[in-house]
Amino acid sequence: MHKYRTMKHRIALIILLFISCCQAKTLIVDPGGSGDADTLMEAVLLADSGDSILIKPGNYFATTVDKSLTIRGSPGAIVDGSLVVTAPGCRISDIEIAKASAESDAAVRLDSSGNQLLRCTVSAIATAVVVTGENNTIAESRIDSPHGIEIFGPENNVLESEILGGTAIRINRTWGGIVSGCRISSTEGVLIEDSVGNSVINNTYTGNGLGVVLTRSARDEVSRNNLSGSLVSGIDVVDCSNSNLTENEISGGQIGISLRGSNGCNVSENACLKNERAGIFLDSASNNSIVGNNLSKNGNGILVQGCSENRLDSNQASQNTYGITLRGSMGNTLQKNILRGNSYNLRIEPGQGWSDSSDYDCFVQNIDSSNLVDGKPVCYMIGKADLSVPSECGFLGLVSCRNIRAANLTITNSSVGVLLVNSSNCNIQNSNISFAESGFLLDDCIAAVVSHCRVTECNTGFSADGSSSCLFADNAVSNCLAEGFRADGSQGMGIIGSRVQSCQTGIALHSCRLCRIQGCRSEKNIEEGVVLSKSNNCTLIKNIASSNGDGISLMGSNSCLLQDNNASANDNDGISLQQLSDADLLNNTAISNSQGIFVQSSNRLIIRGNIMSENSRFGLRMSSSEGCNVTDNDIYENQFAGANLVDCTNNLIYHNVFRDNSIQNAADNGQNQWDAGADSGGNYWSDYRISGSLTDSSYQVAGGLVDRYPFQAPWEWL
Repeated sequence: MHKYRTMKHRIALIILLFISCCQAKTLIVDPGGSGDADTLMEAVLLADSGDSILIKPGNYFATTVDKSLTIRGSPGAIVDGSLVVTAPGCRISDIEIAKASAESDAAVRLDSSGNQLLRCTVSAIATAVVVTGENNTIAESRIDSPHGIEIFGPENNVLESEILGGTAIRINRTWGGIVSGCRISSTEGVLIEDSVGNSVINNTYTGNGLGVVLTRSARDEVSRNNLSGSLVSGIDVVDCSNSNLTENEISGGQIGISLRGSNGCNVSENACLKNERAGIFLDSASNNSIVGNNLSKNGNGILVQGCSENRLDSNQASQNTYGITLRGSMGNTLQKNILRGNSYNLRIEPGQGWSDSSDYDCFVQNIDSSNLVDGKPVCYMIGKADLSVPSECGFLGLVSCRNIRAANLTITNSSVGVLLVNSSNCNIQNSNISFAESGFLLDDCIAAVVSHCRVTECNTGFSADGSSSCLFADNAVSNCLAEGFRADGSQGMGIIGSRVQSCQTGIALHSCRLCRIQGCRSEKNIEEGVVLSKSNNCTLIKNIASSNGDGISLMGSNSCLLQDNNASANDNDGISLQQLSDADLLNNTAISNSQGIFVQSSNRLIIRGNIMSENSRFGLRMSSSEGCNVTDNDIYENQFAGANLVDCTNNLIYHNVFRDNSIQNAADNGQNQWDAGADSGGNYWSDYRISGSLTDSSYQVAGGLVDRYPFQAPWEWL
């Protein structure tokens, strides 16, 4: 029995010694020589897989870790060079790793799987950490490098870390990675390229570049991140599909969330604040869902450009410059969006580069009355006919409609208050538009009538582009930043009985023809009261253009008639005709301007029966013009001269009254004729006394020409 117990004790001791030999050991690294090794390399050589290494304070050269080890640093432990992990299941913690050389290797490489880099500080001149293995974790660490963490393997995680530098995290050609709980301050935050199924969650980014970038990737999740600073873009998604961007907060950048060339993405419940260009920006994107986002104080709440078939649902856009913009896009659906307090709530426009003005696809959108602008429904009709529009609309758009009637609308803060596109025989009455970019816009319309409406505090009051036989009648415009009335490329337009004041320009026609402006008042505008540019065969009758920069101005506009207009008290010219031919100026009044009527580089004009008086310079001034007939005008009490002709030829000036002009009644340095011969006679000159009705005693016009047959009394030829 005694021998048996002794044998059992010996066996137990042998087993205990064997177990003791197989247990993991901890090696101490101390450069002072008191540990198991002086260097990290030596400790790794001595260790077996499963062992631990404790690094005492000091500076050490990095090494390759080819065994499954736990390596922990004491405070003050610094490793210099490239720490390369090739064995799986390593745990490296509490070490400062600094790579001071410019070699291509990173400060840390994780080339195997299941490793952990915990509570480390890693810095490098080039790249801090490269991960090629799978299922590794970098957590609670501080990374400071131009290129922070580069991940090329699947299912790697970066958690609860602080990352500084140029590009914080790059995930390339892999899948299943997670970046969560990190604090990132860098030029570029998280870059995911050609990858699938990665997640960027609960991170904070501050910087002046790109927060999160997804490129050519799919099924990624970017959620609950806070991104701020002078961002180029908070979240930038390029050529991606089926990704979820949810519950992020983005502020202070150029663009909050950008989807470019992407499709099938879900952008929901994000908050975008104070982004200069847009809170959410879609460019050449399709079939995306933009749902339930809060967009405030951005340039555009949502800007959709060159896109199709996107769904915008239940978004709230407030205090932006533009609430929602659809530019050069088609077939998008808008439902239940709330736009309030924006400078311009809703904008729909072709945008630059749209194919041509006859293509209306960019106005074909699915927008129903569940969308509200400042509490009023959006009324957007496509292809409707013979209807009346409810008066409570907050925005009215008619596209390819016929015989639609609207009255008593009150619309504010819209890009266009009332938008008519490719529509005919529509009638808008008794409506008020204010604080819009354009009060009324007719784009390629026929026979539309807008009457008895009022526009105030807009950029442009009433606009027509490529339209024909339309009428603006008995309307009033005031305090617009650009034109009160403007027509481009239109024909047969009528602007009748309307009043415009205190705008940049009162009434402007550009490249129009056969238009009529009649019975209008254009007053106190900074530039022209009425201006026609390259607009032919137009008629201006019985208009008043006073207290403007210029009263009535025609440039390159041929065969026009100006009759019975009053262009007085303007800062510059009452009536200005430049570079045109075959115009008739009949019975107009130009009093108390700088110049009454100014003619430059024009031919074959008839200037007859006009009053030009009390102007601070000239009553009539002509320059480089020829073939004009100036007759039966009353030109008096102008400060410099009644008429002044410079470098003019073959003009006929007769039967005019020149009286009491301060310096001289007339001056001419050209080759013109100042009478119509002995039978018809010349002009009356208040500074030349003669006896008899017609005389051989000539009047000397300053400059060398003569009126051979001056009259004794005004209007004696009648």
